[in-house]
Amino acid sequence: MATYTLNVYGEMCPAPLLKAEAKLRSMQPGDLLIMESDHSCTVRLLREHLRKLPCRFRVEEVADGIWQFRIERL
Repeated sequence: MATYTLNVYGEMCPAPLLKAEAKLRSMQPGDLLIMESDHSCTVRLLREHLRKLPCRFRVEEVADGIWQFRIERL
């Protein structure tokens, strides 16, 4: 089980979604992707999209305006 990090600070949608999707495709079941963003639209877009993928995820605002996604590939 590997852990990957992805920093998408300052990137506008759909770039964070596309980067997360590309990384998830290369991951194995049980791998974890930790992604951080400072763009609020990313939260909504990723929540909607991740529900359709084979993954488990959690979103948390870890600082004012900073969201962390913990995405486990199933």
